[in-house]
Parts: sequence; structure tokens; C-alpha cells
Amino acid sequence: MPRHKSTAGGGYQRGTDTRARLIETGLRLFGERGFEGASTRDIASEAGLNAPALKYYFDNKEGLYHACIEDIITKIREQLAGAVQHAEAVLHNRASSDVQLIEAYLQLLGGFIGFVQDSPQAEAWYLFMAREVVGLGMFDTDAIMHKKLYAPLNAVTTGLVGRLTGLPVDDERTRMRAFALNSQSMAMRTLRRQMLGIMEWDSVDSERMQRVREILLGQMRLTLRSWVSEREAGRLGASRSMQEVPLCP
Repeated sequence: MPRHKSTAGGGYQRGTDTRARLIETGLRLFGERGFEGASTRDIASEAGLNAPALKYYFDNKEGLYHACIEDIITKIREQLAGAVQHAEAVLHNRASSDVQLIEAYLQLLGGFIGFVQDSPQAEAWYLFMAREVVGLGMFDTDAIMHKKLYAPLNAVTTGLVGRLTGLPVDDERTRMRAFALNSQSMAMRTLRRQMLGIMEWDSVDSERMQRVREILLGQMRLTLRSWVSEREAGRLGASRSMQEVPLCP
């Protein structure tokens, strides 16, 4: 929350803008250089401010880093709020068909993919989050990301996978399948350089990224459908086994 108080001269708005500029610059430099490599002086300078300004708004570099984490979490949750609400409604409706469950899953993951790929700050967010994913962030930020972002999303996607596979939500196979599928939503951004080399592209424009997104979601749809087929085959096999059990004389 901004530490400025509202003033008749518009000080609150200027304070909000300044704080946002520091967070935007912090995200970029923390992503490029890491927490240790990005100095408060460099962050303030590239934001067009002096070092005391950063201390005024965030106390220290740790405070700014936590603000960057909260900024990412807030924006992703706002972007996905509608898709999450829809997925939860479909999940908790026992009458939902497999098709509805699959489409709810893809809508949620598609929203996340679109946010990560299409946002003007996508590159800065990717670099910042990539360091978090591999454990190069601050010691406590991974727990914050898990509690406020990943855990709520995993609860929904794991529930959908459980319905589609016919396995309990707490089954390790259910959780691992959901994790494996969810991880693909970051794959194209994480492997961006490799993709450019393999595809012999100089860059990835919006049209190319849309094709990548369609292929990625198509692969997810095929995987989800295969799990449904596997579930039905298992039920059919169990039914036949029951029919073949000889009756006691």
C-alpha cells in the first residue's frame, strides 16, 4: 500500500505512480540480475528517481522485492478470476460432462498462457518468475507464491484432473498429472530461445505466439481426452471382470 497520504495537490496520485514505476523497474532488474545483483541505487536510477525514494516507499530492497511478488500475484489473479470461478462451478457440479470439465481446464490454462505471453511486461515477469521457479529468489518468496497463487490454481486443476481420470484428488498420480500439464503453460516462455532456434525464427510476433498457444492447448486437450479414455477402459475392464467371476454353487 502506498505510504503517501492524499493531498489536495494530487500527491497521492504522484505517489502511486512513483511506487508503480519502482515496482516495474524492480521486476525487470531483479529478473535480469537477480536479487543480489540489482542494487537499490540502480533500480532507483533506472526508474528516474533517487535512492531515498525507494527507501521511502519500500523501506529496503527486500520490501521492494516482496512488492514485486505481490504485484505479479495480484495481476495474475485478477486476470484469471473469471476463468477460476467458472472452473470451480463446473468442478463442483456433479452433472458436468467430460467435455465441460476439459473446456473449463483449457479456459483456465489458456488464460494463464495468454497473460504470460501477451502482457507488455511479459519478458520482465518471465525472467523474474523463472528465478523464483528454480529457487533463486529470496528465501521466503517461494512460500508466498505457493500460498497465494499456485496452491489455489492447483486445487482447481487437480480437482478437474481427478474428475477426468476417476482418481482421488489426493492420489499422487492425480497431483503429478495436474502438475505436469500445468507446467506446460510456462514451457514456451521458458524455452523461448530454443524455440527460436528450432523454428528458425528471428522473433516471435503475436501471430506466431497465437499459433504456439493453439498447439499447446491442443496438446493439452488430447492429453485430457486420453485420460478420460483410460478411465473408461478401466471401468469397462472392471465390469467384464465382475461378469466373469463364477457364481458359487
